Amino acid sequence: MIYKNIVRPVLFRFDAEKIHDFTIKMLSYGISDNLIKPFYRYENDKLITKAGRLTFRNPIGLAAGMDKDCVALSAWDTFGFGFAEIGTVTPLPQEGNPKPRMFRYPDERAVINRLGFNNHGADSFNKNVHAGKDDVSPDFIIGINIGKNKRTPLEEAYQDYKFCFEKLFEYADYFTINVSSPNTEGLRELQQKKYLDEILKSLQELNVELDKIYPGGQKDIYLKIAPDLTENEIDDIIEVTIDNKLTGIIATNTTINHEMLPADKHFKTGGLSGRPLKNLANSVIKFIKDKSGDKLVVIGCGGVFNADDVKEKMDLGASLVQLYTSLIFEGPGVVKKIKKGLVKKTKWE
Repeated sequence: MIYKNIVRPVLFRFDAEKIHDFTIKMLSYGISDNLIKPFYRYENDKLITKAGRLTFRNPIGLAAGMDKDCVALSAWDTFGFGFAEIGTVTPLPQEGNPKPRMFRYPDERAVINRLGFNNHGADSFNKNVHAGKDDVSPDFIIGINIGKNKRTPLEEAYQDYKFCFEKLFEYADYFTINVSSPNTEGLRELQQKKYLDEILKSLQELNVELDKIYPGGQKDIYLKIAPDLTENEIDDIIEVTIDNKLTGIIATNTTINHEMLPADKHFKTGGLSGRPLKNLANSVIKFIKDKSGDKLVVIGCGGVFNADDVKEKMDLGASLVQLYTSLIFEGPGVVKKIKKGLVKKTKWE
């Protein structure tokens, strides 16, 4: 209540991206983590979830995009997430798209962003995750979301993914391959079979090689896809994903379909997230599970605001869920609230 009635009204008076950057900077200091942890931490053995090679203390994760440079890792642990997906990180630093590029829609509980993989690059990320991993709980799972630089041609994209994978292999519990952001020109073309197969095959070969160098075994790899694909396109993705023995798919990234917003709010380009995305993401989750069965783990993402939203995605076949936009509108207390609600659901009793 304090966040929604006092903190949020103040924050929403300012530019969305400026507040985002300010918040992440404050969280990066980690000064009060131990003081606030008792207020946010809630765990229950009923929430423990096995997915792929990993065991998660709870199935609620932070979606990529919130902490692009891995500077606030301990905060996500403190707020009670079972895991956090950090990034998207690219080999070289890049500024992203021109500003303004992030817009809130409070009535719809939605956000549109067209950031464009703005980040400080893999070298800086490597230093941050190295330092941050020592400050989180042993059971906190770290996912790293990797992408390509804007100027890298599509034909050479696999090299960018390999670079980040190898650079950060030691610190990731799992990797996510981001080929679905709508904010880097041409990126979604990498979801085509001819590009995707090359990327995934090269990463799995590297996964085997690095397993011989680093302790801990091969890494789980997920593919994050767009919600705007046709069923035939998703069929191709499922086939390539299974053929290359990936752990699973994250469904979904943001949507370029803004028809769920009022007509006067259609004018901004970019990816739409939040409540309007829920049904679209759910339909993709169901399609993937109907087609792949137990061959792929699905992480559901899009429109997660409460325990009912999580249970709905799980009933459709998701093993884990991620949230981002609800953190902006509901505050960090939403994680504890969702977990408590889940324990009360029939599935968890």
